[in-house]
Amino acid sequence: MDSDESVKNLSSSSHSGGASAKATEHPWYKHYALGTLALVYASSFMDRQITAILIEDLKLEFQLSDMQLGLLSGLAFALFYATLGIPIARLADRHNRVNIITVAITIWSAMTALSAAAGSFLHLLAARVGVGVGEAGASPPSHSIISAYYKPRERPLALSIWALGTVLGSLAGVVLGGYIAENYGWRMAFLAAGLPGLLLAVLVKLTVREPPRGQSESAGAAVMAEEVSFRQSAAALWHNRYYRWATGAHVISVFFGYSMAAWLPALFLRQFDLSQSEVGALVGVTVFVAGVPGLLLGGYLASVLARRDAAWEAWVPGLGMALATPALVLALLSDAPTAAAVLFGAAFFFYQWGHGPGLAVVQSSVSPNQRAFAAAVMYFMSNMLALGLGPLFVGYISDLQLGSTPGESLAIGLSVGVVALFLSALAYFYLGRLWSAR
Repeated sequence: MDSDESVKNLSSSSHSGGASAKATEHPWYKHYALGTLALVYASSFMDRQITAILIEDLKLEFQLSDMQLGLLSGLAFALFYATLGIPIARLADRHNRVNIITVAITIWSAMTALSAAAGSFLHLLAARVGVGVGEAGASPPSHSIISAYYKPRERPLALSIWALGTVLGSLAGVVLGGYIAENYGWRMAFLAAGLPGLLLAVLVKLTVREPPRGQSESAGAAVMAEEVSFRQSAAALWHNRYYRWATGAHVISVFFGYSMAAWLPALFLRQFDLSQSEVGALVGVTVFVAGVPGLLLGGYLASVLARRDAAWEAWVPGLGMALATPALVLALLSDAPTAAAVLFGAAFFFYQWGHGPGLAVVQSSVSPNQRAFAAAVMYFMSNMLALGLGPLFVGYISDLQLGSTPGESLAIGLSVGVVALFLSALAYFYLGRLWSAR
C-alpha cells in the first residue's frame, strides 16, 4: 500500500464524525482552531492554578498542613487526570476529538464552580478530583488535532502558541483569583474561574472542525492505518527510544514547573510583606511577561534551526533548561520581592523555551493514529510523577521547617526545581544527538 492510500485509509478509519475537506478550505482556519484550543488550555490552567493563590485561604478555612495543601494541589488532581487520560486518548485516536474536548471542558468547569460549595477538606478534595477527571480529556486530543493541521516543521511553533494557554491561564488564575478572593472571598473566586468554561465548551463544539488524521503529513510519510491493541500501542511507544527520551526530559522539566505553579504565590505571601492581590498581580505579571516571549522564542528557534538539523528540536529545550538553572538558584536566595520576581521571571523565560519543541518531538516521533495516546502516556508520567509528587514533596520539605521562617522552609523545598532543570537539560541534549542521527 503506498503512502497516499495509507493516509486515505487512515482518515476513513478514524471515525472522525466531522472530518472533511472543509477543514482545509481556508488556510487561516487552522490558526483559528489553534487559537481556540490555546484558549481551552488557558481555561484548564486557570481552573487548576486558582488553587495556588487561594492556598492561604484554604489553609485557614480548613486548618490544613502544607502537605495536605500539596495533596490538594497535586496528587488528588493528578491521580485521575493521569489515569483517565490514557483510555480517553485511545478514544480520541479513533473517534471525534472535538466532541471529547467539549465534554471535558464542561466537566472541569462545572467541578471548579462546585468547589465554591465545599464544606470540608474532603469535599474540596473531591471537587478537585473532578477537575482532574475533566482535564484528562483535553490536552491529548488537542495535540492530535494540532498535529493534523500543522506540518512537522511547523509543530514546534504551533505547539508553543498552544502552550501560551499555560501562561494566560496562570495569569488569570492568580491575578483575578487574588483580586476576587481578597474582595469577595475564595468561594466567589472558584465560581468566577469555573462558569466561563461552560460558554467555551459551546464555542468549541460549534466552531472547531475535526480534521482528517495525518492530513499534514508529506506524501511520502509512513502512516500506520490499521487499528492496534492497547498492548501493541504501549509496546510501540516503549521500543521507540526517541519517544522515551522526549517523555523523560519533559517529565523531569515539569517537576520544576508544577512545583512552582503550586507554591510560588505562597512563597511570596510568606517571604514578603505583600497582600494577596499584590502577590497575585506580581506573580501573574511575572509569569506572563516571561512566559509569552519564552514560549514564542523557543518555538521559533526550534522551527528555524531544525531546518538545518532536526536535533535543534531537542537542543533548544536543553539550552533553555540549562540557562534557567542558575536563575532559579539566585531567585530562591533573593530577599527582595522585586529582585525575586525578576529572577523567577528569567528562570521561567528560559524554562518555557522547551515546552512547544518538546511536545513537537513527541508528536513527530509516533504515527498519526497514535498521537493522542502518545500524548496521554506522556501526561500520565508527567502528572503522576511531576504534578502528583512535586507539590506534595515540596509541601513535605516545607513542613520539616528546615529554615528559620516559613518562607525560608518553603524556599528550601522549592530548591528541588534546580535539580530537575539540570537533569532535564542533560536529557534533552542527549535526545538531540539521537534525533540528529535518525
